[in-house]
Amino acid sequence: MNEKKKGSIFDHLGLKLLALVIATIMWFLVMNVEDATIIKTISGIPVTMLNGESITENGNLYNVTDGEEVTILVQGPRSIVEGLEASNFSATADLSHLSVTNSTTISVKANDTVSIKDAKKLTITQVDEYVTLSIEKEVEKSVPVKVITTGTVASGYATGTATTTPNMVTVSGPGTVIASIVEARAVVDVTGADKDITVTEKLGCIDGYGSAIEKDNITLSVENVKVSIPVYETKEIPISVSTAGTPHEGYGVKAINYEPSSIVVAGEKEYLDKIEQIEIKDVVITDATENIEKNISLNEYLPADVFVAADSDDEIAISVEIIKYSENEVNIPKTDIKMNNQSEELVYFVKTPDFIKVKLEGFEEDIADIKTENLTPQIDVGSLGPGDHEVTVTFAESDKWTIKESYTVIVEVKKKE
Repeated sequence: MNEKKKGSIFDHLGLKLLALVIATIMWFLVMNVEDATIIKTISGIPVTMLNGESITENGNLYNVTDGEEVTILVQGPRSIVEGLEASNFSATADLSHLSVTNSTTISVKANDTVSIKDAKKLTITQVDEYVTLSIEKEVEKSVPVKVITTGTVASGYATGTATTTPNMVTVSGPGTVIASIVEARAVVDVTGADKDITVTEKLGCIDGYGSAIEKDNITLSVENVKVSIPVYETKEIPISVSTAGTPHEGYGVKAINYEPSSIVVAGEKEYLDKIEQIEIKDVVITDATENIEKNISLNEYLPADVFVAADSDDEIAISVEIIKYSENEVNIPKTDIKMNNQSEELVYFVKTPDFIKVKLEGFEEDIADIKTENLTPQIDVGSLGPGDHEVTVTFAESDKWTIKESYTVIVEVKKKE
């Protein structure tokens, strides 16, 4: 019987070579797809101004009006481009080569954070190509120093008014820049403070919108200021509001609403101990026929040595609701009128009228269901002798309604038999 031949590496050699070629082509295709050429937009690359002395040596100053930052399009292999940021590029503008319009070109290149080998694979296209300047004479002006606090002082404490030394500084630079500066600002962190703060802080320039102005060509007469901030104890106190005067006839105060109902005040402990509440008694409603709304500064009602803490609103919003009164009429039978101070030797009768019609004025919900027992009508007969007498009827007092008229009855008095 014949033995089966053993296989050889040369068997099907053509097919094996074909498979190797296909695998190699596929590898190149995959590598090209994975590391394909892409384009990425990178913004915010700061432009460094070179040879600025060519302008300043003539006694002029310059202000960059356009082109402080540049945007570029970077083209290259995905493996390189995807990881690039603004910090990987340097942008410069040579101010010694200004055009008649005070412009010069921007040059952008990869900096030393990118290898020379990788940099050669990149194509950079600038979206922004020019820096434009305004060239001006130097001007100066004085601005106040303001303090901004950050953080929160210790619980139970509040900051007072900060003071600085100096409280005014002089800023100098290009006119258009200096014109926009309204103050110099120092920022102080007061986190956890429970005693007075004294620190030295760096100044920054602020424009009318509250934004920082960061320009290399601005100079301040002092770079740092000494800041002192008093820290006081606090106390929460209630607020009460009442009105002065009376509304127009036929109208009444339905409600007095106000917010806040309490505030946190600050000051030295000896002064805080003397104040228990804020009483606002001068909301004038004289002759009013409609609602009164107003905002009042709470500091006006505090002693000179106490102030509203920074984390409380220093204004109170007050609304006085003025409503026209309604009228109602209650029929009271003469038998319901109580007679006080009767003599044991006399007999008393309400002779006329059989009913008295009592007119009430008040808010509708307060007078809609009034009954005789709510009014407690009564007369005093203690001084009456035998005969007929006209006696005034009195009623229980109430702050919810008013009895518009006076009422009398005829009382007959006789001796007991």
